[in-house]
Amino acid sequence: MMHVIKVICFGAIVSSMAAGCATVQDPGRTGFLSDYSKLEEIKENHLVYDSGNFGNYSKFIIEPVAMLYRQPEDKRIFDDEELADLQAHFATKVRKALIEDDGYQVVEANAPGTARLRIGITDVDDTIGVLNLSIYTKITGAGLGGAAMEGELVDSVTGEQIGAVIRWGSGSRILKAGFTHTGDAKIVINRWVKDLRERIDEAHGR
Repeated sequence: MMHVIKVICFGAIVSSMAAGCATVQDPGRTGFLSDYSKLEEIKENHLVYDSGNFGNYSKFIIEPVAMLYRQPEDKRIFDDEELADLQAHFATKVRKALIEDDGYQVVEANAPGTARLRIGITDVDDTIGVLNLSIYTKITGAGLGGAAMEGELVDSVTGEQIGAVIRWGSGSRILKAGFTHTGDAKIVINRWVKDLRERIDEAHGR
């Protein structure tokens, strides 16, 4: 009986902690995308524009991932190395997702049938690693971090926007984010990259 009481009390404490935790919200529009006017909300944290022409492109130029997130000077959570590592993680995962399993070519030169992929990280919410130790804190979402991004595909020759996306969200209450500040941000980025490959495959009938 005492064990049950302790669990209940611990759960109440954790719930109150989770209620006070920051969560990634819509960061607004940064001006990074070439066009925002065609975006449509498909979920509360997911806006998309799809021209229907993804299938016309099998080669991709991946621009360096931009860091559009700016920390308040009086409340810095991430150091420059952590944010640079997050940018590199996003770029690496995108490249791998595109080329793996006999996928698509990643190239450098503009050409017909080649799309330019532009990605910007617009917000990062830190993972509180110590709260990932217990199943109770993971379930409630205490310590859960995340990220937000804007991205678009444009025709490398004409500059026409082929597709665009704005997404934001938290990491996983199941997967382990570890003790780094950006653990959950990486988890949610991995999810977005998987969705990108699936959408391109769908357009190519794969």
